[in-house]
Amino acid sequence: MIPTAATLISKGNMKIGEKKTWNINLAPTKTCQDKPCFKEGCCYAMKALRLYPQTRYAWNFNFEHYSENPKYFFSDIAKAIQSAKNKPKWFRWHSAGEIPDQNYFLGIKRIARMFPKIKFLVFTKKYDLTFRLIPSNLQVVISAWPGIEIPKNLRKRFPIAWMVDGRETRTPKNGFECPGYCPTCRACWSLSKTKKDVIFHKH
Repeated sequence: MIPTAATLISKGNMKIGEKKTWNINLAPTKTCQDKPCFKEGCCYAMKALRLYPQTRYAWNFNFEHYSENPKYFFSDIAKAIQSAKNKPKWFRWHSAGEIPDQNYFLGIKRIARMFPKIKFLVFTKKYDLTFRLIPSNLQVVISAWPGIEIPKNLRKRFPIAWMVDGRETRTPKNGFECPGYCPTCRACWSLSKTKKDVIFHKH
């Protein structure tokens, strides 16, 4: 598929908050093949990918758009935010999918710097990225998985998102348990400030 239109951005959903929370996704089948959650068949996003053709198109389109035109991919995102009459207060990168590479992460940081009044959030299992000069309005959360070692430098620097399914033994006692509904919480956007990890029960 050759991208011919602007990047497809979701203007929120029931879980993360409609209208005020924007979200961009990439197909997990293109970005997460090497991740343990995908290999073990635990990727919750795969259900939406299978059931909804429009969702499948959007997520695949975004990945192809970035792959073919990285510059225009992020330019489209910036234009969408700039032209919005009601700009989002929160922006979630990847309810589905993963950061493909370092260049993509640089694009995430550029977007955050362009819009300092918006709070951005990204979870990642891409431990080999270079995490330098993170904008203050971009919350990076390192995603854990049972049995997978997290580099010490990342554990010291960033909050961790722990997936609990009965196998994980490393969860902190003061970890914040996700209530499953972002609009009345928003804790994940400020985990570095509260110095807490977040705990997700498998769903």
